[in-house]
Amino acid sequence: MNPELFSLKTGNTAEFQRRLLEKSLAMRAQAYQSQIKAKLLTQAIMQIENSKKNLQSLNDTLANEITARKQVEEKIRYMAGHDNLTGLPNHTLFKDRLETAQNTAIRNKRKLAIMFIDLDGFKAVNDTFGHKAGDLLLQEIAQRLEVTVRKADTVARVGGDEFIVLLNGIECSRDAELVAQKILLSLGQPICLTDNTAKVGASIGISIFPDHGDNTEKLITYADDAMYGIKKSGKNAYAFHVAAC
Repeated sequence: MNPELFSLKTGNTAEFQRRLLEKSLAMRAQAYQSQIKAKLLTQAIMQIENSKKNLQSLNDTLANEITARKQVEEKIRYMAGHDNLTGLPNHTLFKDRLETAQNTAIRNKRKLAIMFIDLDGFKAVNDTFGHKAGDLLLQEIAQRLEVTVRKADTVARVGGDEFIVLLNGIECSRDAELVAQKILLSLGQPICLTDNTAKVGASIGISIFPDHGDNTEKLITYADDAMYGIKKSGKNAYAFHVAAC
């Protein structure tokens, strides 16, 4: 016991009791303060942990939003360059690839072939079996064209029943002629639709880079014109662009 309290206990009982009470109250106050500090510390730690969780949740949300936004942007870019029905490149993407291929062909001293393809008999399929059957036919044609050419080549859909093929790195026009023959043979095979079987042909016009020039639009136009020449002369065949005299 505190010597001072002991002397008070033996001499002045009232003073001893007062001092003892003060000591007790001080100890209780100190204990209470310790409890309050511990409680406040616990609350602070909980708030920090909650803040961490909220921050992590916010980071996860932001990450998900960024990922979703990138996916949307990628889908928009894909849709801007591809045909919705067949998944093939469209006219815009085809032109970009043709321009790139021209530069590569110049460096490698190679040629390119542009093949404009228009289906013969597609309208009859649409009119007879309906648009859904027509869509199935176009999808099947797209697959057959992709199988017929190399992976390095490009098949694009540029109109209702119009396709265009880019043959990369050929040595001569004979290479394009052989591919045109393969395409005619492939597209001429019967096509199974949902409840029917259809058969179509193709008219193919061909231009060669650099033999027929180096202007992207003109090369496509030359192939298109050659294709229309086949349409007028009997269809289901191919022809090369012939330069005007």
